Amino acid sequence: MNLSSSVPDYIKAILDLVNSAGFEAFVVGGAVRDLVTGRVPHDFDIASSASPNELMKILKSRDIPYVDMAKKHGTITAITSGGNVEITTFRSDGDYLDARHPSDVTFTRNIDEDVIRRDFTMNSLYLSSDGEICDLTGGLEDIEEHKIKAVGDPKLRFDEDALRILRGIRFEAMLGFDIEDKTRLAMDSKADKLKLISAERVQTEFIHLLRCPFASKAIRDNLDILSLIIPELKEMAGFDQKSRYHDLDMLEHTLKVLDGIPLEEGGLRDGELAVAALLHDTGKPASFVLDKNGLGHMKGHPRISREITSRVLTSLKCSKAFISDVEGLVELHDTFVPLTFPDVHRFMSEHSGEFLARLAVLQRADINAHSEYGLRRMAKLDGRIDIEQELRAQGAAFKITDLKIRGEDLIRLGCMPGPCIGSVLGKIFEMHINGDVPNERGALLALARDLL
Repeated sequence: MNLSSSVPDYIKAILDLVNSAGFEAFVVGGAVRDLVTGRVPHDFDIASSASPNELMKILKSRDIPYVDMAKKHGTITAITSGGNVEITTFRSDGDYLDARHPSDVTFTRNIDEDVIRRDFTMNSLYLSSDGEICDLTGGLEDIEEHKIKAVGDPKLRFDEDALRILRGIRFEAMLGFDIEDKTRLAMDSKADKLKLISAERVQTEFIHLLRCPFASKAIRDNLDILSLIIPELKEMAGFDQKSRYHDLDMLEHTLKVLDGIPLEEGGLRDGELAVAALLHDTGKPASFVLDKNGLGHMKGHPRISREITSRVLTSLKCSKAFISDVEGLVELHDTFVPLTFPDVHRFMSEHSGEFLARLAVLQRADINAHSEYGLRRMAKLDGRIDIEQELRAQGAAFKITDLKIRGEDLIRLGCMPGPCIGSVLGKIFEMHINGDVPNERGALLALARDLL
């Protein structure tokens, strides 16, 4: 396999420059993995046998500007016309004392020492300027076999950095590969170390894996580990809802909903929708009751699911805006307003257009994960969307400031400045929502005269 044509010219130029100075230089990490798996890399990082000081001298010799990050990372960032290029010296890591960061790093000329500190074999491929791959860990074979395998002793890799456990699950969600048996056993045995990882880092990996194409597979295969983050997931596994609306257990229904959230440009799902899909029914076990006919009912589960969502996302230190948006989607996922113009209009006045569009995506995915009987609810969703579109086409107002009448119009009609203006506009808006007056200037002015 030769990947020379896949490496951008500005990257090749840096590789050739370092090589010509007598040092080794390779493209490393995710970029090589992506090229081998047919994906488009987002960036290209370089590893080299040259020390940071040597790298700076090489770049200076060609008047290439750079940023010196060597003290912290052993990395020099070259500033080129094609883009910034991070060049990191081969290194070996010292002891990991916090399950995340090495206590020290030692620069080395030896590529073997650089390889063994990496996480998974598929991320341990080194690509030369001429397009040849240096594979010291069997990464190419593992990619061919769709296998995610830790470099060396998997327990040691996860002792060094427990976040690698979630990274491995994310790679499964991204590529659809299987985690190699010894690697999986080590992940399970070291999962408690995730408690040592900052909430922000867990959040980044967890939400990213939910956005990936094979997220449902990754969740199903790693349920015990992910239940450390969301305990309710394990409760949902095998939970029979005993409802004619459902023919899947609660977890499988949830994963089908997640699968139903479409991938966007770039091959990832919308983050808020992905999280809402996972959490939308987490409140069902706590609200489940069985009637005398043996049928299950879970009234109020959206409210409980919202409370769980708030707890989970707050513990992961998500932003307030993200939490609020996901909470809203979860709480309203089971809400279908009566299919009348006033009811739909009022619903639209309470939520932004962007939120309603996302809610429709979530509800469609949810309904499609129901039994054949439950699919009948799709008519309610489609009916609401039809009315929403008609109201927009009519130029309806969804907030008072959308009305084609202003406070100054009321003043010219004799309304005293002050609370009176807000009161009258509020009445006009309410009548507009109820369908009593269109959002047309003449009609609104006529109504205002009558009210005054």
